[in-house]
Amino acid sequence: MSVEPTEYVARLRAQAGDPGREEALRRDRTIRRRKIALAAGAGVLVLGGFGFWLADVTGERPPYEPFGAATVREEIWPLEWPYSVDMPFRNSPATGWAEGADGIYVPGALPSGGFTAEDITAVLEDVRTLLAETSVSERTLAGAEPTAALALLDARGVGDGVRKDMVTRFDPEEVYLDESGIRTRGSMRYEVSAAGELVVHTDYTFVYPLVWTRGHEVLPGVPEVSRVSVRRQMTVTAKGGKLVLGAYASEVGNHDCSAPKDGRLHPLTAEGRWKAARAAEGALVDPYEEQRVLPSGPGHCVTPTRT
Repeated sequence: MSVEPTEYVARLRAQAGDPGREEALRRDRTIRRRKIALAAGAGVLVLGGFGFWLADVTGERPPYEPFGAATVREEIWPLEWPYSVDMPFRNSPATGWAEGADGIYVPGALPSGGFTAEDITAVLEDVRTLLAETSVSERTLAGAEPTAALALLDARGVGDGVRKDMVTRFDPEEVYLDESGIRTRGSMRYEVSAAGELVVHTDYTFVYPLVWTRGHEVLPGVPEVSRVSVRRQMTVTAKGGKLVLGAYASEVGNHDCSAPKDGRLHPLTAEGRWKAARAAEGALVDPYEEQRVLPSGPGHCVTPTRT
């Protein structure tokens, strides 16, 4: 049975305030500290100061490392803990977004500036095809070239860097798309310019839940999910049956910015995300802040406040 986003958020808030949650976490912390104290005491008896060193280095876990995940329901896990295949969109606004290409909405067209409604709709559908085949097609995500979609663009106005950046790909030997699917949200609008040309503006964010092919389990048998967000703002003009790219900007969050530029995105685990946030020199970015205008140009890699 589907759950409305508002009901889902309300349920999470109620569960977050559940006194049982804090009690379960407190109980696990108490048990763990007792074990550490016993280990430290044994160390004192056997190796003297080694026990104090052991207690010091193991006294606190990093915030991304669950200490009682098996005893607490995942929907009320702390924000810092990893996401899992059981709840790949936990704590994400993208929970209630449309899935995949369903989130790429084509606005209704009206005759304007000498263009018929059919003319305008045809161009809008081409733009939708371009976005869908380069951003949510599972074949493309796994490495295939969206040749037909890219052929809609006038290649003379698209450099190699932008052309590669417009396509989202992952390394299938590293991660694969979780069965819950991609979440998509954004807008598309059109206008007829002063020059009498049909111009289309798009601004879409895609959130990808990715499962690691090996290792990175939250619990035994429960793989970790890493979410990557990609936002693209684009303006195209319809000319001679092609889409001529104008302004273009893109931003990716929770990608390893230090990874080789191999045309693929490489997600960060919860541990990697925490370390990146600690090491970030610039301000952290909220990828869900829809009113924020991206800096011009492709491939801006940012450290997100959340994914």
